This record gives sequence, C-alpha cells and structure tokens, in this order.
Amino acid sequence: MFETPAKVGVERLKKVLISDKHFNPERIKEVIKSDILYILKNYTDVEADDLNFDINVNNTGGYKIMLEASCSRLKFLGSIPE
Repeated sequence: MFETPAKVGVERLKKVLISDKHFNPERIKEVIKSDILYILKNYTDVEADDLNFDINVNNTGGYKIMLEASCSRLKFLGSIPE
C-alpha cells in the first residue's frame, strides 16, 4: 500500500520525537538508583552491587523502568499500629 508524503512525514517526526527521549544520561540513572537504594536500605540489607536498575524508552515514547534487587534479609520494623 502506498503511503502519502504527509503520512511518511508524520511517522518520521514521531520517530524523531521518540528518539529524543532516548537521551537518558547515565548520571540521571545513577541518581535515581542511589535514591532507590537509600529507600531499600531502610527495610533490607541491600548493597549497590545487588541492585539492577535500567530505564528504557518504549516505541510510544514512554519510559519503562526495570528494577531488581537481591538482599540478605528484611529488617524487622515491629508492628504497625491500627
């Protein structure tokens, strides 16, 4: 099926806008990872090497954040008042 120049242009523009979102500096990822690690350390014994964290851009331009953490134990927090 033949695509019109306008449709081709719209698709190209969409790809350009999505690719702009692919700019994901390592520094930002490290800051977010550090924040998540800080929170997890309140509840678990986890180290930075035990935390896998990545951010990807999907084909619609949204972000997919993947997080996997391994810890040796959960910290006992006591009971939560009702």
